[in-house]
Amino acid sequence: MAVMAVAGSADNVFRTLRALPGVAATTEFDSRLSVRGGSPNENLTIVDGVEIHNPYRLFGLTSAFIPETVKAFDLHTGAFSAKYGDRLSSLLVVENRPGSDASRLRGSTALSLTDANAVLEGRLPGEATGSWIVTGRRTYYDLVVNSLVDTELPAFGDLQGRLDWNLGRETASRSSAC
Repeated sequence: MAVMAVAGSADNVFRTLRALPGVAATTEFDSRLSVRGGSPNENLTIVDGVEIHNPYRLFGLTSAFIPETVKAFDLHTGAFSAKYGDRLSSLLVVENRPGSDASRLRGSTALSLTDANAVLEGRLPGEATGSWIVTGRRTYYDLVVNSLVDTELPAFGDLQGRLDWNLGRETASRSSAC
């Protein structure tokens, strides 16, 4: 949620990172970053432990992260572990939040300049302890404009889910993203 509080971020993690020293945008239009003079393909992005090869949507106008589900993000501009050694400029680690276990079901929706999203979350049913969260996002401008003019504008859709199941003292977490 810190992403949404930064002026000019446009609900985009990458636009928020531009405020950090040594980080610059490659253009004013897109979200691709140049860290300490490196090119955008020298940056590594990891979400919940999984490498994301293309963390941009709409040619870099927006990011692959849904701001309502991001718990934390850290940008490392140097001295990161050798296990991330295939990139030269930076390492961005994004952690999504678990679903809320305060109620059986709750949800929210959001509308941004380029897309709309819905978040559904709740506690696991029955005796199981834990939570789940599912979120979907899709562009909407293309639906309107394509019906008015004879063109095909670029569009995207995302579906992400996470299941956290508490097994006694240990916590097993299962997450997936599409």
